[in-house]
Amino acid sequence: MQITIHSKGIQQGPFPAEQVKQLLQSRKISPTDLGWAPGMAEWKPLSTFVELQGGVTPPTMSSFKSSASVSSATSRTEPLAIWSLVLGIVSLVGCSVGGFLVGIPAVICGHLGRSKIRKDSQLSGAGLALAGLITGYLGIATLPLLAAIALPAITGALERGKATQTLNNMKMIHLAVQQAQLDGTTMGSSELGFPATAKLKSKADLKAMLVSNEYLTADDLDHLGFEEISVANVSDEDPGDTLFLRATSPSGKTVIVFRKGGDGAIYRTGQNVYAPDPPRTPAFLD
Repeated sequence: MQITIHSKGIQQGPFPAEQVKQLLQSRKISPTDLGWAPGMAEWKPLSTFVELQGGVTPPTMSSFKSSASVSSATSRTEPLAIWSLVLGIVSLVGCSVGGFLVGIPAVICGHLGRSKIRKDSQLSGAGLALAGLITGYLGIATLPLLAAIALPAITGALERGKATQTLNNMKMIHLAVQQAQLDGTTMGSSELGFPATAKLKSKADLKAMLVSNEYLTADDLDHLGFEEISVANVSDEDPGDTLFLRATSPSGKTVIVFRKGGDGAIYRTGQNVYAPDPPRTPAFLD
């Protein structure tokens, strides 16, 4: 029998059956290669030729083990890639500080996993590691993003709280001066009352009047932030809407005022804090 061989894309022969057997035994051709002989309707693997049975060498068990080992190795997923994805998802769900802290190890595991996968062709999971990196970086970005959103609100709340506290402090100072005015009127003393009536030249004189007559102590005035408050040189006869005390917030965005009649208010810088219209702008004590 003459057999024509088709091996590795090349057609060879025809060869006698014995010669084909020798080629098979020497592994120059494979049992899976196709062969054709006169009278055959189609090409068939050489392993199916009865005339060649003695020349076909079955594969060894070691080759099966080796193939299975390679297959197993190529399907092994890098654990760091899995950890990166898990931590990345947790960082997105956690958000805020928790997301930031979990996002960092997610990114580290992702980079280490991708590095190991690049060095070892038998490892898989590059896509998992990439997904872990993306979710990890997003988790890390949530903290600065939330901070950027919350910081203006927090700053505004703190400033409003400070302004309200200053307004309350002004009320305490005003009540003390108002009591001095009442006492001055009752006793007929020209040394007690609002600054212009008591002929006070400075804030130090006002402080001395309040402390020496025991309306407030020096510690009280320090606690009330007296040194940061401007005092207008108003008299007992000035209208109640005349501005008496004034202060500006540390940021300069807010102005706090207290009027002689006992009304206080918080304004935005630039608003007219004087009343009525046209405003009376009193001189302030040094």
